[in-house]
Amino acid sequence: MYLDGFPELAYARLIRKRARGVPIRDGGRAVAIAWMADGTINTADTMVRFDVTEGEKAPRRLADAFQQTSALAIRFFGGDDVIRGALKGLELDVEADGAAFVFRHAPPLPVKVILREGSMRDSLVLGEMAREQSAAFDDPKVLIAEINHEAVGVAITDAIDKNWSELRVAVHQPHRGNGYGAAIAASAADRLVSTEGRLVCAGIHTLDERIRLTLERGGFRLVDYYFTASKKLYN
Repeated sequence: MYLDGFPELAYARLIRKRARGVPIRDGGRAVAIAWMADGTINTADTMVRFDVTEGEKAPRRLADAFQQTSALAIRFFGGDDVIRGALKGLELDVEADGAAFVFRHAPPLPVKVILREGSMRDSLVLGEMAREQSAAFDDPKVLIAEINHEAVGVAITDAIDKNWSELRVAVHQPHRGNGYGAAIAASAADRLVSTEGRLVCAGIHTLDERIRLTLERGGFRLVDYYFTASKKLYN
């Protein structure tokens, strides 16, 4: 299922923000731009964005981009019709390497979560985990998730456009395996919807079955995948 108007997730936005644009030329005329990863997240031979000049045929120009940049792969969101169309006819191996989710509703869960502002003590215990989880966000808002009067994790949100907020959840190591991640995700997303009228999304950057199940148990549903299309290697 693809949702019209779905925003660019913070992790994908960060990858693109760090990329460098390489003009693709035909007879001295720029016909497209290939945006190459800087090597910090994806390898430097990976295209992470591809823009075609109006009137140009995307499949031909994507083939030119691979040749002129010596790229070995391109990363794209499943809803990117330009790149999906351009890939037709190119012999590339395509595999999913991430996924995007939207929050539908908060399911009944067996634990009650209290979300509150953090204290100095929380920062000492959960601060590093919160910083790691919010690294891709521009303006992260961190709330401490308390269950049974104990701080067990964090819910981190960022308003990534005028309608959508992205959510990331992390559970402190001693409390993992109790279903707390799903409960925190459901509580934090429901709070954004009910109090602020926000649409809520979430993403995973590797196809981790455990994280996917956590989000789905927390009321999120899969929207689409992120893919990497790579040149085929022959022995």
